[in-house]
Amino acid sequence: MKRFLSLIFIVLGLLLFGWGIYTSFEIYAIKKQEKINANFAGFILSVCENKELKNIEYPDQGFFIFKTAEGKIFTYGQVFQNPTDINMYSSYHKISPTKAEVYIYTRKYNLGEYIEEFLKNPTAFGIALAGLILFAIGIVYMLILQSQQKSIEGKIVEKMVEKTYPQGLEKRLKALRLAIATHRIIPKESIEEAKRILNDILKEMEGRK
Repeated sequence: MKRFLSLIFIVLGLLLFGWGIYTSFEIYAIKKQEKINANFAGFILSVCENKELKNIEYPDQGFFIFKTAEGKIFTYGQVFQNPTDINMYSSYHKISPTKAEVYIYTRKYNLGEYIEEFLKNPTAFGIALAGLILFAIGIVYMLILQSQQKSIEGKIVEKMVEKTYPQGLEKRLKALRLAIATHRIIPKESIEEAKRILNDILKEMEGRK
C-alpha cells in the first residue's frame, strides 16, 4: 500500500509538471503568434497604402520584405540598418510570375523567451512547481521504503542464521578441535571433553527444530 502511494505521488507529480509546462508553452506560443500577426498586419497596410513603414510593433519577432516587379522595396526602416543574425529566424521566400518577391523572417522559438514567459505566469508556474514537489516526495518516500525493506530483510536473514546454527557454535567447534588435537597428550580427558561439546551442540540444535 505504501509503495502504491509513492507511485501515485510520482505519477501525479509528472502529470502536474507536464500540464504546467504545456500550459505555459501554449500561452507563450499564442503571444508570440499574436506579435508576428501584428507585425504582418502593419506591413500589409503599409504596402497597400504605398507608404514607408518606419517601424513595426515587435521588431524582435521578425520582419518582412516585399520587392515589386519594378524593383521598389517595402519593409520597415530599420531592417537594413541593424545587423541581423539570420540563424535566429525561420524564413520563406516567394517569387510571383511577374517577378515580385516576398521575404518573410519570423523569430524562432527561444528557450530564454519561454522561461521568461513561464515565470511571468503564476498559474502555470505553480502547477509545474507543485508537480515537481509531489514527484520529489514520491521518490524520497520510495527510497525510504526500500531502505526499510532492506533493513527488514537483513533482520530476517540474521534470525534465520541464529535459528539454524546454535549460539556460540564457532567457539564450541574451536574447543572441539583443540580437544581432538590434544587427545594424544591427555587421551581420556580429551575424548570426554569432545563428547561433551558434541552433545551440547546436538542438544541445542534439536531444541531449535
